[in-house]
Amino acid sequence: MESCGACLPLAAGDGSANSGSGAELAWQLPDWGLLLLLAAGIAALLVLVTRMKMHAFVALLLVSVLVGFGAGIRPGKIPEILQSGMGETLGDIAIVVALGAILGRMMQESGADQVLSRGMLTAFGEKRAPLAVGTTALVFGIPVFFDVGFIILVPLIYAVATRSGRSPVTIALPAIGGLAMMHAVLPPHPGPVAAAGLLGADLGWVALMGLICGLPAWFVGAYLFGSRMGDRLAPVERTAGDDVESGSSEGGEQHGAAERRLPGGEHGSAGTDTGVRPPSLGVTVAIIVLPVLLILLNTFSELLFEPGALRETMKFIGAPTTALMVTVLLSFWLLGLRGGFDMARIEKAASASLGPVALVLLVTGAGGVFGAVLEATGAGDALADLLGATSLPVVVLAFLIATALRVALGSKTVAIVTTAPIVAPLIQQMGMSQPEIALVVVAVASGGTVLSHVNDSGFWLFNRYMDLDIKTTLKTWTLMETFMGTVAFLAAALGSAVLAVV
Repeated sequence: MESCGACLPLAAGDGSANSGSGAELAWQLPDWGLLLLLAAGIAALLVLVTRMKMHAFVALLLVSVLVGFGAGIRPGKIPEILQSGMGETLGDIAIVVALGAILGRMMQESGADQVLSRGMLTAFGEKRAPLAVGTTALVFGIPVFFDVGFIILVPLIYAVATRSGRSPVTIALPAIGGLAMMHAVLPPHPGPVAAAGLLGADLGWVALMGLICGLPAWFVGAYLFGSRMGDRLAPVERTAGDDVESGSSEGGEQHGAAERRLPGGEHGSAGTDTGVRPPSLGVTVAIIVLPVLLILLNTFSELLFEPGALRETMKFIGAPTTALMVTVLLSFWLLGLRGGFDMARIEKAASASLGPVALVLLVTGAGGVFGAVLEATGAGDALADLLGATSLPVVVLAFLIATALRVALGSKTVAIVTTAPIVAPLIQQMGMSQPEIALVVVAVASGGTVLSHVNDSGFWLFNRYMDLDIKTTLKTWTLMETFMGTVAFLAAALGSAVLAVV
């Protein structure tokens, strides 16, 4: 290819700190040219997704190809970079996300969700119903994806609201906020797992920092704000025969929400089937928290154990893939076989859980492709130099970039997987520790949480199931998401500042 006036010819063997491999580039753009190209690529991504309604997976791949061509990557090398970026990204996260989805489905099928709900309501009491349902959602949200968890909890939300005489929104915001917070910051959910893989963060540290930052964010943004905002709305009327224990009214319809169908066309939780014996509360909680505990044990095994066979065993058991595999196998036995399932039903449940995950994994892999292209062109290093010159902490930059993409794109996961490869070169240049990188992951997830509005599917899910108008949804759901994301970011920024001093 011929070079143009804005392009610098790349001699054989020549390179710079922010250039790709000479074997891959036909020409080398200057730093300002790479940054303009990156800005144009992000703008094109926004147009493709928001205006032209192109699927994010296809849009990310197309923009990656166009940026690669514009930066001078040789045409024959572009397919190799696409395949490499996709493979490396999915190799880190696909098993973890898929196993997490299967675990969540087993919770739903076995009726463990209802067991957990009843246990929390009994523990906290009816007067603290928002706290009880919100805490249920926090625990339930560890393995269960946001939208599935929301639909499962809707009948419980309306039943508790009816019996307590409070607005459904009072009960819903702490619950939905708990699901949203766990989905944003805690493995095995796709966003934090993808960001950890792209930034090189240990999942144990991500889980720990996610809990440290996410729980206060939920308490302030979802519980305190949600309870007060919801109480300003009109309460539902108490009707005879309401049954909190069953999670639904005998009348069967609770503002139409209880009868809405789950993905795959199934009603409610399979735990209500007569042939299913739900697990105990202790078994339910143990299954949920086991993978998180094992992953944390792996993270801190070097501090807890001397070098030797025991440490290696703990590192093996606590590796995210192994930890989730062990937990899933236990769920097959404790939630499935002991609950009256046969292996055919367990296999069917596992298969049903993987359909929705496929789309998430493809979008995440496409984000990895975009990152691979930025690395090959040198645009990532050029942007890292520019961001480093601003003197802003990495957590702040990560939050601001993710926020801008969240507002423009709507999807939390897409915002996270697009932001991570942009800030990754800056993390590499600074040589950040694992706890610091984990806090950057939390900052990215926080930016991907704030300012949810009409281009976010979660906005409409809450709007329709709570039967609200747009204005009220903005005053409740959008403000809750913004408060949670902001508090989580402030906690991550504070933690990063403390680690920098120490």
